[in-house]
Amino acid sequence: MDMTDVLKLMINSGAAEQVSQQTGISVTDAAEVMEDLLPVLLMGMKGQAANKSTQDGFLQALADHGKQDSKNTAKFLKKVDTDDGAKIVNHLLDAKEQEAVAAKARKKSGIDTKTILKIMAIMAPLLMSKMGSTAKSSAKKSGSDDMLSVVGGLLDGVDAGDVIKLASLLLK
Repeated sequence: MDMTDVLKLMINSGAAEQVSQQTGISVTDAAEVMEDLLPVLLMGMKGQAANKSTQDGFLQALADHGKQDSKNTAKFLKKVDTDDGAKIVNHLLDAKEQEAVAAKARKKSGIDTKTILKIMAIMAPLLMSKMGSTAKSSAKKSGSDDMLSVVGGLLDGVDAGDVIKLASLLLK
């Protein structure tokens, strides 16, 4: 399973509906904001994996989150810990990046900043869980103990443009 598969699973498995319920916005608005936020979170993950000073902590967090059962996305998101999600977002994006992302999403969607930040906090644990379990599975298949190379392979070639195109196709 590669990141495209993970993204398909995440988006097509009730995530937008759960985000809608938790934030009080429409499913369409939730999907559109998720489409904007997903590439940013992935790029943050890529940055954490590439940075020598953060990669050990990031890989441990992926391993920990990968143990969570997120096969049923809707069920996972019903119980998602948004406080933990906010902490994840803070690791992936600094305050200035979060402000910029929220401002861009707010301008496009009309959704308030607080709700946009909450959506990021909802999505981040799910993304970490999906990435962690996918990396663990890929490492087992390849017989590799080098989690960094597996995670790097999953994130390799992920750029915001590609993820936006993929997400826009999946959310329609």
